[in-house]
Amino acid sequence: MGAQALSKNVLSSFNISGFLSWWGQGLLCCLPSGVRQLFWHETTRLVLEPQGKGVRLHRERGESKEDLGFYNGIERGDERFEGKDKVLVFRLSPEQTLSKPITLPLAAEENLRQVLGFEMERHTPFATNQVYYDFEVIKRSLEAHHLIVRLVVVPRRILDEWLERLSHWGLQPAIVDVMGTGPGRINLLPDEKRSSRSKALPRINMALSLLLMVFTGAALLFPLWQERSVVIDLMSKVSAAQEKAEAVIAIRQRLEKAIEASEFLVEEKEQYPSAVEFLYELTRILPDGIWLQQLDFTRGKIKVRGEATEASALIPILEASPYFQDVQFRSPVTTNARTGRDRFYITAQLPKLESLPL
Repeated sequence: MGAQALSKNVLSSFNISGFLSWWGQGLLCCLPSGVRQLFWHETTRLVLEPQGKGVRLHRERGESKEDLGFYNGIERGDERFEGKDKVLVFRLSPEQTLSKPITLPLAAEENLRQVLGFEMERHTPFATNQVYYDFEVIKRSLEAHHLIVRLVVVPRRILDEWLERLSHWGLQPAIVDVMGTGPGRINLLPDEKRSSRSKALPRINMALSLLLMVFTGAALLFPLWQERSVVIDLMSKVSAAQEKAEAVIAIRQRLEKAIEASEFLVEEKEQYPSAVEFLYELTRILPDGIWLQQLDFTRGKIKVRGEATEASALIPILEASPYFQDVQFRSPVTTNARTGRDRFYITAQLPKLESLPL
């Protein structure tokens, strides 16, 4: 069961789409630029960054970035905005937004936007109707059953003011993101202002190239899938061997503890006089007329209970012997009305053998 669960977690945590995307981009980078254009058309992103009452323009295409200067809407029909396949991006600064990582249960991923809307007031100083927000999943943990999400919010008044200004200039951004976030990860543009047409390029060669990458990836993964049963079988055998090894280790630890306990008891017993020795000493020093009802000896301490003609005289008698130390009554002395004797309960500490006279 452990091997199957591990295999399931590994397969479920393997992001096939992300792997194919990375692998496909690596293949495209190896092709000449002319051939690469047949399979992939890089979209030009025209980025508007707020600067005073206007915006700073940048043209981004792949890894390249070009500064196009300042624009404040005075000159309409600016040639910098002309051309096909340009995506207009309005980019906010981090000071205009709030970004916060949030940990949520893994089950919340199915309705992540709704869950973040409900949690908005708990994690930000704003209500849901006061902000535009978006998110990106940073990490998924199958073992801990949670995921970490980066929540990005912008007050509506800030974004609405800029969108109204851009609309007055005849500009309608398709994406609103934040400096420092990767392209395509965050889009704070309200849903009602987004274009209904897809931003993906609907080209046959693009579809064919993706299909080719899927088939190639499947061909690479199929041998691994065939070896899956072998790996699971080996993992189950390793797990069984590990359980046996752990059982042997546990037995060895219990045996070592039992040996240590027995050695401790033997050492403890050898430190004090034997029961025969202190019984002999008691019979030697106690006067006649003493009746012992109970005698306990535990770890160097004795407890004596009985009756005597004069119980108070027993304390100095026992203290005079080198075999008894710290002699004292455990309870008050009482008188037996039937016999007239004193009832006593005395405790004393036995000294260790090394302190006794030879």
